[in-house]
Amino acid sequence: MNETNIEMGRMVIGKLRRPVRWMVLGILVLTLLIPLEMVESVVAERHATYRGVVDDIAGSWAGEQLLAGPFLIVPFTERYEIVEEYVTREGEKRATSRWERRQRHAIVLPEELEISGTLVPEARGRGIYEVQVYTADLVVSGIFTDLDARVRSLSTSDDLDEIEWSKSVVGFGLSDPRGIADVDGFQFNEQDARPNPGTALGELAPKGFHVAVGSFIADELAFRLPMAIRGSGSLRFLPLGQSTRATLESEWPHPSFVGDVLPTNREIGDAGFTGAWTIPLLNRSYPQAWTTGQGVDINEIEAGVRLFEPVALYDQITRSVKYGLLFIVLTFLTLGLVELVTGTRLSPVQFLLIGVGLALFFLVLVALAEHMGFATAYLLASATVIVINTAYCAAILPRRSLSVAVGGVLAAIYGVLYTILEAEDYALLGGTALLVVALAVTMFFTRRLHTANSEA
Repeated sequence: MNETNIEMGRMVIGKLRRPVRWMVLGILVLTLLIPLEMVESVVAERHATYRGVVDDIAGSWAGEQLLAGPFLIVPFTERYEIVEEYVTREGEKRATSRWERRQRHAIVLPEELEISGTLVPEARGRGIYEVQVYTADLVVSGIFTDLDARVRSLSTSDDLDEIEWSKSVVGFGLSDPRGIADVDGFQFNEQDARPNPGTALGELAPKGFHVAVGSFIADELAFRLPMAIRGSGSLRFLPLGQSTRATLESEWPHPSFVGDVLPTNREIGDAGFTGAWTIPLLNRSYPQAWTTGQGVDINEIEAGVRLFEPVALYDQITRSVKYGLLFIVLTFLTLGLVELVTGTRLSPVQFLLIGVGLALFFLVLVALAEHMGFATAYLLASATVIVINTAYCAAILPRRSLSVAVGGVLAAIYGVLYTILEAEDYALLGGTALLVVALAVTMFFTRRLHTANSEA
């Protein structure tokens, strides 16, 4: 009886041994999430430090730039009659009137607006970090037309008293005036002009500069405004012309066209990009002329370009860490298949050490990538982990060919991951394909597992 019970116990233990073993390995996999989370927190901390450097350099260089202008500001006065009614002591209704004057400001936008410029990218470094900035050499040109008729059409009074052309100014908004490097050569009606700080109309554009054009004014006002502007990130503009045309080019090969209107023509290559916009008046809702206080928002539509860095360093590392669990699972599956094929049994401690080696890859990657770039760092980090784990498998597996197979699987996994990280548009497709292939290979090697157990 005792021998029967002992035999039954051995049978039960034999049947439970494999499920229990896989449960232990599953717990190990979950345990290895802890070092992966620690590595991800390190990456997040380094990324935050990098963003702080970016903001600091942008603060001393210049931030993202938005061009808002030019716009013509013309003060005018109008007389209006105030009629007051009153009742006399005798009960008669009578009225008196008086004339008063009030000053208003007309805002007129250009009939034609052309913006052409070249963005010269430049890397600014601080410590181990580099930030991409630019200097934009721009020429803003165009013409204001029918000025007298436009201003008179804005008067709501029957008696327009005076249009103060001598006090007219042209304002130009710029989101970060600290980036102004050069504004020499301004011309209005082919006469030189000197800009002054402030836009002269904060409600329309809070920052920028203005030019007094009272001595140049006529019914038409042509302008040519060359300028050099520093900035970082993006350069955008507002289509204030009745017809707005813009052309921006740069040797930067990775542009990201931003805003509400995309370029009508664009060319992108290894030598740089060119973007051309043609934006008609009907793309926006505000008029070409109005008076202050009407609540017109000229920022409702904008266009421009960002000097985009495809899959920035820390974004790449963060994405690679998210594949850490997949790495560990695929490696453990490979070792499990080796066990099934050879009958060798690895201890949970050996699985754990191999998993820790896989998690160490991401820490090595971030440490190296900050100094030598992502591609080189990825190659060295993956080679380090592959060599360590392959050497360890050679010591614990019965045949060296098996350790070479494990090393080959790791090399293939790292190769596929690099391809996924570089091909950002196909990252999801590549990751899904890797899972499907891993599942298919596992199903192939375990297709006779039930038969073998039955025979045993």
